[in-house]
Amino acid sequence: MRLTMGTRDEILRTMAGAYRKATKKEKGRMLDQVVEVARLKLPWKDFNDLKSEGFSMKQVSILNNVIGPVMRGPSSSHTAGPWRIGLIARDLLGEPPAGANLFFHPESSLAVCYHDQGSDLAFVTGLLGRELTDSKFPLMLEEAHREGIEVTFGLKAFPEADHPNSALLEVIGPSGKSVRIHARSVGGGSIEIASVNGFSVFMTGDRYVMIVETEPDKAQNTLSLLRKWDKNPGTTKKDERTACLGTSFFEPSKEFIEEIKNTPSVLSLHFARPVMLPPCGKETFLDISEMIDAAETEGLTLGEAAMAGEVSLLGLPGEELQREMAFRLSVMLESVERGLVGRNLKTKLVAPVAGDIYEAESKGEMFLGGVHARAAARSMAVMHVNGAGGVVCSAPTGGSAGVIPAVAATLLEDFGLSREKVLCCLWAAGAIGWALDKRSTFAAEVAGCQVEIGAAGAMGAAAVVEAAGGTARQACDAAAMVFQNVMGSVCDLVQGIVEIPCHSRNAALASQAFLAADLVLGGYRNLIPLDETIDAVDSVGRMLPAELRCTSRGGLALCPSAREIPRRDLT
Repeated sequence: MRLTMGTRDEILRTMAGAYRKATKKEKGRMLDQVVEVARLKLPWKDFNDLKSEGFSMKQVSILNNVIGPVMRGPSSSHTAGPWRIGLIARDLLGEPPAGANLFFHPESSLAVCYHDQGSDLAFVTGLLGRELTDSKFPLMLEEAHREGIEVTFGLKAFPEADHPNSALLEVIGPSGKSVRIHARSVGGGSIEIASVNGFSVFMTGDRYVMIVETEPDKAQNTLSLLRKWDKNPGTTKKDERTACLGTSFFEPSKEFIEEIKNTPSVLSLHFARPVMLPPCGKETFLDISEMIDAAETEGLTLGEAAMAGEVSLLGLPGEELQREMAFRLSVMLESVERGLVGRNLKTKLVAPVAGDIYEAESKGEMFLGGVHARAAARSMAVMHVNGAGGVVCSAPTGGSAGVIPAVAATLLEDFGLSREKVLCCLWAAGAIGWALDKRSTFAAEVAGCQVEIGAAGAMGAAAVVEAAGGTARQACDAAAMVFQNVMGSVCDLVQGIVEIPCHSRNAALASQAFLAADLVLGGYRNLIPLDETIDAVDSVGRMLPAELRCTSRGGLALCPSAREIPRRDLT
């Protein structure tokens, strides 16, 4: 099936109508078709049109989009996402950059906090081709200058801006080659490249992409060449210009790239590699209901079903995925330990007190104490590391990176679970984040804190049920309960920094994960299923005014005391 400009609206309406009436197996085939076509050939508005018809086109990977990436704090939207965008921009340029100009819309979230949240450092780290965990991350602007690369940042309204984390990049190479990119950081480190040199595209960083500008009357010749690599290339136009678009999960040979470049009708070629694991397999489940049904039919826990789905989607052996999850668990545990002992971490507003809280609990100095308090202290410890720009594992975002490590550490240390069992708990947590990302977003800029720290709490509740030997349905019910408890929570960063109220909210949700799990395991019946709850969360979040969605223009951020808190990192 192919979409053309003249028939797009009609085809979208027809497919959405057919999708509503299709069987589960038919829906799977339809999604395969649409995903392949839509990745590069549909503009953003058409994705929203299909979503309103009940049509989900997202391919969500637990390792790519939910438990990870391993990153530097304080925010995945503002460090991991921009870093990935910078890497892709460097690739598209085709040579090390000599200069770059980055612009953010004055009314965007990035405009408010791109410096305080390290977005400037992350963009430059990607443009330099460095790892986000590079020890020189705080010095990347100086590193760029040392390498002779001039980078500027500015606020400017641009017509493409359609997301709170939209950015416009103009990157220039030493040869005079340039590339102009409109990109979005859409939550949890996930990104979208929406246009390259004016051509509409849809790149998410999970596959190889080739954008070939060609003489308009020779486009068919270029498409024929691209079919040697991509069976279904497309075209996009800007004014009188034409580009052919090819994508694949598999890397083209250098010889093939040279063949395209040397074709007389080709005016330019831009090529980018994936910045995450390519989902070269097939989706096993379309939604969480299907995952629950499969788990019940096959006698699997939620974690086991989630891992099976990831094996199918990524086309990789389970042992390899388990090793990757084990690495992420090790990063989580290291961040817990570092935060508990790191009294001198360079946070910006909140003094690192997690170690003191943990010690007070161990001495019996609290009124209640216990596992809930220890989990809360561990969660806050990770957020201290995150706030100081340390290495953490986004789960599902940087702003919510404390909850899952705290739950995992508590299961290991207080309940004596094996690492193998805790890994299964992380897959169960990933299933809940997967369900949210399929239907909504991890971006507080779009739907408030409920889809970040709230999501982490829901994921943690599922992990605890998994640890207790509960069923997949019970795990999803516990997750739904957490979402229902936090629905409508705003994102009101004090001074635009991911510390207040983020640190205490992470602590509260780590504790609530155990409470929600206990209530379900004790007999509470959740009557509104997880998928419906997620839809409600998404709807409520989008109703929040922009002032309450990560812009620091409402809520606690406007309190006089909040504005007067001295910056610890500037004194």
